[in-house]
Amino acid sequence: MKKLKEISKITLSITFWLWIWFLIALIINNDLLVPGPQKVFIRFFELFITADFWINIISSIFRVMLGIIISVILGSLLGFLSYKYSFVYSILSPIMTVARATPVASFIILIALFIGAITVPSIITIIMVVPVVWLNIFTGLNNVSKELKEVCLTFNLTNKQKINALYIPATMPYFTSAILSSIGLGWKAGIAAEILFPPLKSIGKAIYEANWLLKTIDLFTWTLVVILLSVTFELITKYLIKLFSKKRGMQSENFKFK
Repeated sequence: MKKLKEISKITLSITFWLWIWFLIALIINNDLLVPGPQKVFIRFFELFITADFWINIISSIFRVMLGIIISVILGSLLGFLSYKYSFVYSILSPIMTVARATPVASFIILIALFIGAITVPSIITIIMVVPVVWLNIFTGLNNVSKELKEVCLTFNLTNKQKINALYIPATMPYFTSAILSSIGLGWKAGIAAEILFPPLKSIGKAIYEANWLLKTIDLFTWTLVVILLSVTFELITKYLIKLFSKKRGMQSENFKFK
């Protein structure tokens, strides 16, 4: 019943904004500026049955998700090392601050000067996502209860037991937040890199060509594709995290998704 209410709320919200989009398109009455949702959906299904559509999507998924996966692993490792050794935090903190503050476009242009366009999206994704994961993991580890640490020492738990009983449950909410944030940020950064330096087959190249040729309907359609992909991978990740938490017997309250 609760899930049904949530689905109803989401459906009503999407319907509301689709009607807003439809009314704006109707008022402007110019497909070059704002095409209606019905035209975008028709174009989506026209592209859906073409081979190029799927080649572009698979190529972009590989680049972006590769960057996100590497970022999660690397960011988690650096977060742990920063927690364990203060000098590592002192070294990494300025770099991570710069990475978070620097515009994505600046990194894209700098990276593209040294490497080919095909690897830019993955590297840009790593640069933008690692600081997010690093900060969340470091914060989560620092917030581990001192009382629980003392309990572990009292019972003389092994490092493996400490990780399973203390650190994983304590950091999991932060890790979850990091992953979900990484997916949205990774897709935005990766596709932005593809648009500025488009690989031969990619969603970014399709968006670039749509913009260059003033095909606004195609531009809206490919943007919709990026949104759907990002949301899909986010939902899959939420599902996998919930399975992991249930398997470990963690309390569901620690894994509420906003």
